[in-house]
Amino acid sequence: MLGKNIKGLSRRQMMALSGGTGLAASLGVGTGWAQSTAPADMIVRGANIITQDPTMPRATALAVRDGLVLAVGSEADVAAHAGPDTQDIDAGGRTMIPGLNDSHHHATRAGRFYAAELRWDGVKSLARGLQMIREAAAKTPEGEWVRVVGSWSPYQFEERRLPTPAELTEAAPDTPVYVLFLYSQGFLNRKAVEVRGITADTQAPPGTRYEITEDGGCILHATPNPDLLYASIGALPALTEEQQVLSTRHYYRELNRFGLTSVIDAGGGGHTFPEDYSGSAALAADDALTVRISNYLFPQNKGAELAEFERWTQDWQVGLNLADKLMHAYVIRGGGEFLVWSAGDYENFMADRPDITTRDQWRPQLLNVTRHLLKNGWPLRIHATYDQSINRILNVFEEAHALEVAEGRLGFAGIRWAIDHGETVQMPTLRRIKALGGGMAMQARMAYAGEFFMDRYGEEMTRNAPPLRDVIDAGIPLGLGTDATRVAGFNPWLALYWATTGKSLGGTQLHGPRHQLTREEALFHYTVGSAWFSQEELLKGRLKPGQFADFALLNAPFLDVSDEDIKDIQADMTVMNGSVVHGAAEYAGMVPDLEPIQPEWSPVRSFGGYQG
Repeated sequence: MLGKNIKGLSRRQMMALSGGTGLAASLGVGTGWAQSTAPADMIVRGANIITQDPTMPRATALAVRDGLVLAVGSEADVAAHAGPDTQDIDAGGRTMIPGLNDSHHHATRAGRFYAAELRWDGVKSLARGLQMIREAAAKTPEGEWVRVVGSWSPYQFEERRLPTPAELTEAAPDTPVYVLFLYSQGFLNRKAVEVRGITADTQAPPGTRYEITEDGGCILHATPNPDLLYASIGALPALTEEQQVLSTRHYYRELNRFGLTSVIDAGGGGHTFPEDYSGSAALAADDALTVRISNYLFPQNKGAELAEFERWTQDWQVGLNLADKLMHAYVIRGGGEFLVWSAGDYENFMADRPDITTRDQWRPQLLNVTRHLLKNGWPLRIHATYDQSINRILNVFEEAHALEVAEGRLGFAGIRWAIDHGETVQMPTLRRIKALGGGMAMQARMAYAGEFFMDRYGEEMTRNAPPLRDVIDAGIPLGLGTDATRVAGFNPWLALYWATTGKSLGGTQLHGPRHQLTREEALFHYTVGSAWFSQEELLKGRLKPGQFADFALLNAPFLDVSDEDIKDIQADMTVMNGSVVHGAAEYAGMVPDLEPIQPEWSPVRSFGGYQG
C-alpha cells in the first residue's frame, strides 16, 4: 500500500513534479544532453519512424540510454552511439510511433478486476459471446459469477442486438451471470436474480429501475442514473490483493500489446484511493510498471467530497513520482474526473439528458471543492457530456476563479484543468473553456453508443458529436482516449479508427467530414496532446533526444493501411522507459512470460483479453 512519504528518490525523480519543465531542464533536453559520448543501451534501426518532431519528422533509426531517447536520425547517424553492450534491434521496415497515451482511462480499476472478467471486446457475434459465457460457466466455481463488464457494443455483432436474460440463462443455468452494457443497461440471468434476491417488490435507486423478464431474469436500467449498475458490480465477489496485483500486471501487458505506454487514470466510481489501488501501487513499489500512470483522484462519499479532497491534499503531494526508478511512472496529478457526484451528467444515450440543476446543493458543493483544489494548486478535471451541463459547470468555475483572484490568489491561472467527454459541447462554450485555460479530453464513447445517440438526437447532431475539429480550431488542448473499460474498450486503435473515419465499431457513419481527423492529427492528439493533461508534453509524445524512450513498432503501417485495417493494428514490440515490455512475431522472446493469471478459473486464462 502507498504511504505518505516517499524515500530514496533520485534527483531525476525529485524533479518529476507537475509541469515537467524541471525534469526536462535537468536532463538537458534541447541543450546538448544527447552529445554525451557514453554508448547507447539500445539501438533500433531499419524503422519508418514517425517522430512528431517538426525539426525531423521522419527517421530510420533511434538510440536509447537511461530510459531516454539519445539520438534519432539515419542508421549511420545513430550507429555512432553503439557500444559493445548496446542492444541492437532490426525493425525490419516497421512503422515506429511514440508510445500511445490514453488521456482518459480507468486503468487501475480495470487492472483490479481484469482477471475476474470475461471480455467481449472484439467479439464478432453475439452467438460467440454467449458460447464464451457457456464455457466460462463450466469453469466458474460455486459462489463466483461470470461477468462481462462493458467494453462492447451490440453493433459490433453480426446480430446487431443486445443479449436477453433468457439467453444468459440458457448459456449458464446454474451460474450467476451479469452482463453490463456501457452505463446504460445490465442483464442478469435467472440464477443471478435468485442470488441477489431481486423480486417485483425490490426498490431500485432513484433514476433506475428493475425489469423482471418472463423467464425469471432481469434487465437493470439506468434512466439515466447508473447507481444501480455500479452497485451490481460492487456486489460481485472481489479478487484477493495478491490476485489483484497479478491481474493488474497482466492488464498492463495487454495495454502494451497495442502500443500503449501511458495512461491518465480518471479514478472511477466504486474505486477508493488509496485502498483500492494496491495492484498498481505494488507494481510501482517494485518498479514493475510497464505503463506510466498519472492519477486523478475521484471522491466516493456523495455529499462529503470536500472532506475527501481535504484529506488527500494534506496527505499527498501532487506531481510527486511514487515509483522509485521509473521516471513519471506513478504520479498523483490532481482531482477528478468527478469532483462532486451531484454535478455528474451521466452519458446514457438510451435515456433523456439529465439536468444537474435539479439536484440539491450541486452548485455550492462544486464551488467549495473547486476552490479548495485551486488553493492547493491541484489540477482538476470534470466529467461532463452535454453542452448544457458544461455551461453550468463553467459558471461555477468562473465564480471560483473570481473569488480566488479577489482574495489575492491565482485561481485557474497556471492550473491545468479539463472537461472530460463533451459530446455535445458547442463553440460558444469552447470559447469560455479557452478563456479560462482549459483542455478537452475526448474519447471514443460514440464508437460504442453512437447508434443510440443518433436514434435520440438525430443525424445532424450526431455528425458533430463530439466536435473534434472545433476544439482544435478554438486552440484548446485536445487529448484522445477511450474511457476504458466499461463505457468503451481499451484498444486504442478502435479509438483512432473512430477519430479518423468517424465510424462506430459497427461501421455506422457518425461524424461528418469536418470532424474526421487526419491520421497524423489523431496520432498527435493520442500522444503529445494527451501529455498536456499530465503536464508532460515536453517529456513524452515525440521521439527526439531527451524525451522518454517510450515507443512501439507496429505490425502494419498506420499511415498507409486501409481505414478498416486500422482496427487490426497491434504492436509487434513496445518499449517503455527504454525497456522492451511487449514482444510479438520475432520479438516474442525478448520479454519474459508472466506468471499465469489467478485465480485458475479466470476467463483470461481461457480467452485472453481483446478478442480481435
